Amino acid sequence: MIKHFSILKDNKGSTMIIYALTLTVLLGFCALITDIGAVMVEKQKFQNAIDAASLAAAQDLPDISKARDTAGQYMQLNGYTPEDISVTFENSNKTIHVNGAKTINYYFARLLGFDNTTIHPSATAESDSIGGAFNYVLFSGSKNSTLTLNGSSQYIGGSSHTNRNFIANGSKLTVTGACEAMTTITVNGSQNNINTKVPNAQFVEMPDFSETIRLQAEEAGQIYTGNKNYNGSCIDTDSPIYVDGNITVNGSHFRGKGCVLATGSITFNGSNLNESSDDAVCFYSKNGDITINGSHAAFDGILYAPNGSITMNGSNQTINGRVIADTVTFNGSNLSINGGTGELKSLPSHGVKLVK
Repeated sequence: MIKHFSILKDNKGSTMIIYALTLTVLLGFCALITDIGAVMVEKQKFQNAIDAASLAAAQDLPDISKARDTAGQYMQLNGYTPEDISVTFENSNKTIHVNGAKTINYYFARLLGFDNTTIHPSATAESDSIGGAFNYVLFSGSKNSTLTLNGSSQYIGGSSHTNRNFIANGSKLTVTGACEAMTTITVNGSQNNINTKVPNAQFVEMPDFSETIRLQAEEAGQIYTGNKNYNGSCIDTDSPIYVDGNITVNGSHFRGKGCVLATGSITFNGSNLNESSDDAVCFYSKNGDITINGSHAAFDGILYAPNGSITMNGSNQTINGRVIADTVTFNGSNLSINGGTGELKSLPSHGVKLVK
């Protein structure tokens, strides 16, 4: 009995030692996990600040002095300092690289001999002139959907382009410029007049300048969260408007030259969307669709839905500007799109984008 008690006593001592060692290791891992988690959170925060700084600074390119100052200002706005980053340029000063470096001290991991770590997030942004799709009065960017014009008395005052094929069904279609299609062009009907047919054309991209609009709207205090309705009012667009949601316009007028962007869809119910022919507004649906309901609608500016559709329901509609979308649908007759140059004043001079 005494012998058995001695063995149990020895095992109890060994168990305590193993328990103590295991607890120490577990506490060490918990310390590492806590510190690593804090580092990951800080790295993401730092990355977001650098992304914002590079996008804001890219708007100032090719003025590298101004771009460098802007990058530093945006770092300060996000709780960092200009000394936390280094800024370089390339591509004839159209590309900016922002590289960060920040040392983060550990707390619990010091017990295991780890004092700190350094994080190195980076971002690259480019400045692009807005062209491509905006060189056309009517543009369909989809690679899978046909640009189809159904109805009579449709007038395109300028050039059109589709990244698929073009089909016109009806009479009295006029295209004063070139009619381009990546594949084929088919015209069915009488009294149709197309200046130049260009099948097998090159692919044309649609630019994304939504971040430029967001930054400009933020500076002007014109950012709104949630769906927004404009009812019977007159809206000044000399400063960009950015709505994180859908926009519905009921009988409102828009004056000035600028961009109204919705991350969702834009719906127009009514006519005479602009106060005067001197106004030029770009209605930009970032991820949704644009729909115009009603006859005898008149609009001076640009309708832009790069990731959705533009649908025009009604007859006797006039667009003094451009219609540009992934897909375009016309339901009605007596449609007129008159391209000019004044509507391009509604666009920023260039767009910016993150490339990595």
